[in-house]
Amino acid sequence: VSWWRPLRDFLLSQLIEQKMGGGISTSIELGSGYDAMADEVRKRAAIVSFCREQLGKPYRFGVENNFDTVEAWDCSELVEMAYRKNGLFIPDGALYQYELFQPSPIAPADLFFLWSDTRHQIGHVMVHTDIGTVIHAVQGRGVVEDPFSMWESHARARGSRRHPEFSRAG
Repeated sequence: VSWWRPLRDFLLSQLIEQKMGGGISTSIELGSGYDAMADEVRKRAAIVSFCREQLGKPYRFGVENNFDTVEAWDCSELVEMAYRKNGLFIPDGALYQYELFQPSPIAPADLFFLWSDTRHQIGHVMVHTDIGTVIHAVQGRGVVEDPFSMWESHARARGSRRHPEFSRAG
């Protein structure tokens, strides 16, 4: 509860002041009204929603899109656009996204990565959803939503990672 800590700190300071001979103030300074947790939850939901809106669109490796025209996706471009559309910096390329993001438990909008045996590096990225699935762009299938259980134990799985501006655990 975001209001509790400032109220507790205020009451504690008043108690200390009273014990030291001062009076009790009748005003309390209120915060800005910004709720970081609520903002993060909203951004996470918007990222997942954006990815869901892309379901069924075709796959094209190396595609570069902008906000106005989207004809096809590759995995990292889908993720990049979903995050940037919600005001969060993220580089293009699954490897660079893996390097920016930090290991984490699973929460909506966190990313899940696969190793590429042919390139010998991180080669694929997916977005966790709120219902135990992942959304990703795949050659031959386009943008799809798969059960997370299909990928979490895959031999090439390299785990879930979180954007550095997100702190919320599952």
